[in-house]
This record gives sequence, structure tokens and C-alpha cells, in this order.
Amino acid sequence: MPHKIEVFSADCPLCNKIVDEIEAGKCAGCQLIVHNLSENLELARSYDVRVVPTVIIDGEVKIEGRPDIPFICSDETYAHFKEVYPLTIQLTRPSDPANDHLQ
Repeated sequence: MPHKIEVFSADCPLCNKIVDEIEAGKCAGCQLIVHNLSENLELARSYDVRVVPTVIIDGEVKIEGRPDIPFICSDETYAHFKEVYPLTIQLTRPSDPANDHLQ
């Protein structure tokens, strides 16, 4: 199954290494998009990107920094990433009064 893989990068050595590893490990059907953080701030905010590199897979997985296993395109790899790195977006901070109703 093809996946959409987005990498938020600041063109740092680790970012470039992660991009190279993903490029080498992804299957031909997967789409790799590299976003320069400074040029895509709104998109980065929509995923709550706080560090680089950050990898978003299919809008469901968020990996900050280096993944805990090598990036090799397989159903098992994506299932692992989805379990270990679920994308959860917090739209407001916990200390924000707008969250008082959640307590």
C-alpha cells in the first residue's frame, strides 16, 4: 500500500540523513515530500511540529527525530510506527483556560 511520507527539515545533517534513509527504504509507490520548516510554518503548525526532523506518515504517524527501527517499507514497519508514534494534535495547551471544561 503506498504511503505519503512528509519530512519537516531544517537542512541539518540529521535531517538530511533521515531523508536519505527514507528515500532508500521506501517502496516505489510511496510519496516522499520534504518540507523546509522555515518555508512551511503553517503546515508545520498544523502537525504541531516542534523539532526537526519530524516525519509524518499518512497524517496518522508522527516521528520526532530518528525512528526506533530502520525505515524499510513494509506493512509491519507502518503498523509499528502507527502503534508507537500515533499523531495526536493538541490544539490548545493544557494550562490554557479554554481547557477548563476538560477537567
